[in-house]
Amino acid sequence: MNVTMSDAAIERIVNRLAMEKGEGSRERALEGTLCAAAYWRDEDGSAADFEAFCVEHFAATDEERSALFSRLESAFEELNGSALAVSRAFQWGVHVDSGPLLAVDAILSGWSPQAHLSDDFFGNKLAFVVHLNFPYKGIGRKLKEGPGWTRRQWAEARLGDCFTERAPAEASSRLASAFAEAEAYVAGYYLYPSRLRDGDSGRLFPDDKRLLMHWNVRDEIKALYADPEGLPRQRLLYKAMERVVEGRIPRAFVDSRGMLWDPFSGVATGEDGSPMEPEREADGRYERLLAIFRAEREYDLWCPDNPTLVARKFAVEREIPERDVERLFHDVLSSACLGRAAGALRERLGRPLEAFDVWYKGFGDAPARDEAALDEAVRRRYPDARAFEADLPRILGTLGFGEDEARWLSARIAVDRSRGSGHAMPAAKRSDSVRLRTRVPDSGMDYKGFNIACHELGHNVEQVFSLHGIDEYFLAGVPNNAFTEAFAFVFQARDLAILGVDGAPRGPSALSDYWTTCEIAGVGLVDMELWRWMYAHPECDARDLREAAMAVSRSVWNRYFAEAFGLRDALALGSYAHMVEHAMYLPDYPLGHLIAFQIEAAMAGRTVGESMGRMCRLGRLSPDQWMREATGSGLSAGPLLSAAEAALSVAGA
Repeated sequence: MNVTMSDAAIERIVNRLAMEKGEGSRERALEGTLCAAAYWRDEDGSAADFEAFCVEHFAATDEERSALFSRLESAFEELNGSALAVSRAFQWGVHVDSGPLLAVDAILSGWSPQAHLSDDFFGNKLAFVVHLNFPYKGIGRKLKEGPGWTRRQWAEARLGDCFTERAPAEASSRLASAFAEAEAYVAGYYLYPSRLRDGDSGRLFPDDKRLLMHWNVRDEIKALYADPEGLPRQRLLYKAMERVVEGRIPRAFVDSRGMLWDPFSGVATGEDGSPMEPEREADGRYERLLAIFRAEREYDLWCPDNPTLVARKFAVEREIPERDVERLFHDVLSSACLGRAAGALRERLGRPLEAFDVWYKGFGDAPARDEAALDEAVRRRYPDARAFEADLPRILGTLGFGEDEARWLSARIAVDRSRGSGHAMPAAKRSDSVRLRTRVPDSGMDYKGFNIACHELGHNVEQVFSLHGIDEYFLAGVPNNAFTEAFAFVFQARDLAILGVDGAPRGPSALSDYWTTCEIAGVGLVDMELWRWMYAHPECDARDLREAAMAVSRSVWNRYFAEAFGLRDALALGSYAHMVEHAMYLPDYPLGHLIAFQIEAAMAGRTVGESMGRMCRLGRLSPDQWMREATGSGLSAGPLLSAAEAALSVAGA
């Protein structure tokens, strides 16, 4: 319970601070006292105790504030960096393929060294020192005043962001455990396509393929466009994905070769054709998401300013209003370009469109590539993760980074063999390395793993520049996750050029980028609308959530894609594993594509290496300010739509 600080009490404290420490500090004293008072509770002391605290800890002069800021900066860098390193060590078994996944890994990864920090720092009053001297400035002030702030003022504002939630350790721990369980579930969700059947068609895939849901399954569908005989296999994989969303996949089929299964008919048999009646997975996928939702609802109780995950994601993490994000996605999806692009694709494929064509990747100028040949080329070059790490200086050189800078970046990036699809893990202190994780089978890295590695390398290079190359520690990073995704897309679009494939594009095509942005904008809307549904139905069970997820996926599809594709009720937009393990992360991807397109336009005529360092060193400004300083204009769907319209006109679509 909060101690009630009356207006008279606040006025008395501020008058005392101004009298004892100087009248020139009155305005800051008022702002800081109000901010700290909002978090003060009975267990922190009486109103008199609060007054004594303010008198003791208010830094009135510029010299005092500068000394306090510097002390906190060095302490927090060590704390954040060490806590992240400990988390990395405890999550190692879940994230890195260094041996069999052990039962204890779920316990290790579910523990967080950060869980008790809020309790500790409110308990010892450090959080109140921050609130008193570097008070929180909400999204409104950042957007209005931020363009006039110095770099130090921005850093002070980011320090003020550190303790805006006062959740007990139990709530933080339960949230960490829910996420850890979902991550472990997703990391082990593999399908063996050689065990899939389509009536009497027999085996359609080689026995050595093991595809992670959804990433590898989707990317296999993409790769099969280069195969003239690939359509039956695309249909088979997509139907399996639908069954996962519906909960109708046999539980025993996941990451197992123990049965043959026809996702069209639902028939399962043994290797000898003997009938089997396996248990369906049913609501397993949604039980993990529901556990995260329930943990977030408990956490909501301690966030009065932003009392839902949705509010925290947009007002705090993204610092872009939810309605603005939704409007951007609507602008992309409601454009006439979608129907025109779908028509061009229908003509190119020579058949009616199917739901999985939302993942078509051949709109670029480069010819379709034989993925088997690409697999072989990648395996030769990267038999293990160490080989990829050793090649980083050359890779960065192909992107235009100078020799010294490429070595500087490479020395701060470590490469691990990922258990899941892959991800980039940042560092939080400048003496640590960032981590690149991608899948590397025993036979060597394949093209899918290489493509993901290029994506994650974009994250890593951004992370190195925006931490090791930053002037103010509290400005480390980029405005939000969408911005680091943007740099990941910039690198990923150049994967074939990095590999040294003749004729490979040096960047994305406008039409290809537009098509991809449409697909992932639909996915982002599904994620947003499903979380709204959960908050509107807080007592739902996993079965209710499964039905809602399918209804939302079909609704977004029917609203934006059905007319262009000529089919309704597709579940493709609900297939992403991110929905299970990363609460409300998916909107960052379409935002990232829009940002990436504007970054590409700003880099026109220059290489990635010539442009990226300057942009990343801007650090964690507000999204709009970062965009204006980096690219010359605010975030908008307009540039991508204009380029897509021009590309369609050239193509005669």
